Amino acid sequence: MSVAAVGLTEYAGMAFPEDRPARWALVVLGLLVAASVLTGTLAWTGAAISTAVIAGLVFPLLRTDDLTLALNRVALLVLGVLYVGFFVPHIALLREQPDGWRWVLFTVYTAMGSDSGAYFAGRAWGRHKLLPAVSPSKTVEGALGGLVGGIVGALAVRTFAFPDVGWPHAVVLGLAVAVAGMAGDLFESVLKRWAGVKDSGRLFPGHGGMLDRLDSLLFVLPVAYLLFGWLLLPSVP
Repeated sequence: MSVAAVGLTEYAGMAFPEDRPARWALVVLGLLVAASVLTGTLAWTGAAISTAVIAGLVFPLLRTDDLTLALNRVALLVLGVLYVGFFVPHIALLREQPDGWRWVLFTVYTAMGSDSGAYFAGRAWGRHKLLPAVSPSKTVEGALGGLVGGIVGALAVRTFAFPDVGWPHAVVLGLAVAVAGMAGDLFESVLKRWAGVKDSGRLFPGHGGMLDRLDSLLFVLPVAYLLFGWLLLPSVP
């Protein structure tokens, strides 16, 4: 919950830098969703998300007569609640599964393998820009290196920690984690460019905020949780 609270606070600061009530509303609604996800109960999660979305739709409309501005604020508030409040707690859900700590390490190390593959491939062979309007430094070659790095990372972790997992499953998981991680990284780049900030926060001096450290994992965690449940963990609710 503390990670979700910090992430929500950072997001709220970017989305509503001059609107304290909107920032508080976003943090409270996001924590409500995060707490419901941690219960592991679908009914509570559904109720919390419904409450947060309805409140997120109504609250901004009550505070301005400019409908265009109001709708933009609605989108930002609901997006933040789901982006941070719903995604972050999935690391706890994953941890609670049988051998959960190993699956968390599998996810993190695979994501690290993807990041490393993208970095080194981009530095060595990067020539073609991937999405220059979003992140000028990212290249197609780097993205391909990230996919390879994700697969290599997944296979390496599988060899040492999950020898009973078939290599085709490891390849699928590695690809999924790599794609989700790159998507999460690009999304936060879009968010920071829109907000006109270099970093989401100052929690880690010289390295930005919580969202800067978690950007790739925020998309990875729910994808990994769902894929593990589908492929390998029939006990996942």
